[in-house]
Amino acid sequence: MKLDSLNNLVLMLEKRKRDSARFSLKKIQYPENNRSMIFSFFKKLENARIKKVRIMHYGDSQIEGDRISGRLRERLQKEFGGNGVGLFALIPATRKISLKNVPTTNWVRKIGFGPYIDKSVNHKKYGALFSFCKMELDSLLIDSNYLFNGSLAINKPTKSYKLCRDYKTIKIYYTTKEKTILRMLVNDSIFHLDTLYENSEITLKKLNFSKAPKSMTIQFSSNTSPIIYGISLEGKNGVVVDNIPLRGASGTEFSKVDYSSLSQMQKLLSPDLLILEFGGNTIPYIKSKERAEKYGSYFKKQILKLKRINPNALVLVVGPADMAKKQKTEFITYPILEDVIKELKKAAFETNSCFWDMYLNMGGENSIQEWVNEKPSLASRDYIHFTNSGAKKIADYFIEDFMVDYKNYLKEKDD
Repeated sequence: MKLDSLNNLVLMLEKRKRDSARFSLKKIQYPENNRSMIFSFFKKLENARIKKVRIMHYGDSQIEGDRISGRLRERLQKEFGGNGVGLFALIPATRKISLKNVPTTNWVRKIGFGPYIDKSVNHKKYGALFSFCKMELDSLLIDSNYLFNGSLAINKPTKSYKLCRDYKTIKIYYTTKEKTILRMLVNDSIFHLDTLYENSEITLKKLNFSKAPKSMTIQFSSNTSPIIYGISLEGKNGVVVDNIPLRGASGTEFSKVDYSSLSQMQKLLSPDLLILEFGGNTIPYIKSKERAEKYGSYFKKQILKLKRINPNALVLVVGPADMAKKQKTEFITYPILEDVIKELKKAAFETNSCFWDMYLNMGGENSIQEWVNEKPSLASRDYIHFTNSGAKKIADYFIEDFMVDYKNYLKEKDD
């Protein structure tokens, strides 16, 4: 063989090896390549039609609107059973296609992280959604019996995924300092009347339906407003996927809220999988590898805290998407982005958690430009966020990898 031909063969083999390694890094990654660590969760999915399986999807603004979580929810509910949108705040942070709810105007939302913290709140008891909702005094809503009267109308969404619209169970997570009257109206008739008694710990009120009503209204009446930490619409069995977007968050907020309130609510929710999709909000502010390492170390502490609360839950970390900043007349990937991803992956592996690389699945360095320029665009012109089409595409990439691993689990189990 001629020397040139031999050199070309070596180069080709080296490229194939690099491409193969890169391909494997696009899949869900496991510490020491131990894929069996996810098998216990897959076993739960197999039995989801008998016992409910809950996935809590935490993330930054990239997951707002239930776009990525909603796509995952619909696929898993089709595959393993389940209904309903899962957990949401009485007043969501942003509009969700999966919700069509109308609260009365006296409800306010208090947020427990970032620049949105309300300084009038003298505690950090924000629960699993990092926020709570309460009523403020409104003279128009005061009656002869109670100072505080507020309600939430829950209507079936028309633009959501099909399985999301139906539910068999409603769960209300709350605390109250005084006796609170709870009324549930369906078609303007009282479906359920109950009393919520004083309780300083986050408490669960659960009601079942034979069929989800087209519309229903939950009314609360008390002389002191109850604190509503979240409401969940679910099937009796199957998969529940909660969409929990935290705009501006870095993923280090879990250590900044009251441990007892986070623990109380998450133990009531009993998640089987925690997806943590963070990193994007830190990248513009990290200027060195040392700072990236510190961020990764702090993120690791968040995972350990969540695992202490939920020892039977699997954690899957999703790294940030490609993001670009303007340099002269061009947009280029943030130079520190790959270092941040490396540290997030390290934090995942050191806590026996899984990792999925969104950046590589987009195409790696400078891929955000290609996503922006696609027709229709897959990313917005801030060169950070996905469009609806892009969110759908990246969700499908993740779901495909997830289902490949599930099918491999089935094969290995049967061997």
